[in-house]
Amino acid sequence: MDFRTACEETKTGICLLEDGNQEPFKVRLHLAKDILMIQEQDVICVSGEPFYSGERTVTIRRQTVGGFGLSIKGGAEHNIPVVVSKISKEQRAELSGLLFIGDAILQINGINVRKCRHEEVVQVLRNAGEEVTLTVSFLKRAPAFLKLPLNEDCACAPSDQSSGTSSPLCDSGLHLNYHPNNTDTLSCSSWPTSPGLRWEKRWCDLRLIPLLHSRFSQYVPGTDLSRQNAFQVIAVDGVCSGIIQCLSAEDCVDWLQAIATNISNLTKH
Repeated sequence: MDFRTACEETKTGICLLEDGNQEPFKVRLHLAKDILMIQEQDVICVSGEPFYSGERTVTIRRQTVGGFGLSIKGGAEHNIPVVVSKISKEQRAELSGLLFIGDAILQINGINVRKCRHEEVVQVLRNAGEEVTLTVSFLKRAPAFLKLPLNEDCACAPSDQSSGTSSPLCDSGLHLNYHPNNTDTLSCSSWPTSPGLRWEKRWCDLRLIPLLHSRFSQYVPGTDLSRQNAFQVIAVDGVCSGIIQCLSAEDCVDWLQAIATNISNLTKH
């Protein structure tokens, strides 16, 4: 492959990363002149008291119209957590930046639901009263089931059918955002309680790969098999980027050319 050796390259883009532990997850790559940064999404506190725990507590009041304005997916029967899969655009939990799609629900009003089945969590939320306090933690690597269709688009039985059952891989929203007498746009009149805290989703560094004397490869280790849309970068100290999967072969070539240019410039310097 003929890589260009012009001036240094800077580049940012979204790729998938496979580290061998689970299915590939979305990351952001940022290439600087001497380093390749691999970043993952996380939720951090940007105002208020410093809060270093990965858990947050959000209190939401049930509204006459719209309920809690949330839907959930997941459950212990599939070895996955119960996760917030949908938030009404009118729900103040979203507007105040306290709750996010991809938040795993750990406790409901002090009840530990980490190992509960989907329907058990549904029942706890149905019986939560007019105010619910959720302890949540953002899943940096969003599980694949968040990408599955909603109830109206899939064959799973929705939670409002007479059977009373709900599917852990489809949104359950009856207990959260359904009102039998009003199907208009959801609205809320109160904010979740928040003691001056504000949270934001941000890209945070996952791995930093120094480019000086580093190498990269598209080949599967120990074989002569070349990956079409993927590569890995290995630093001189052995730190590996993991397998970076690009959206297309052209995108992969662009990344390799940019990385090669910067490695070459560092070596000459």
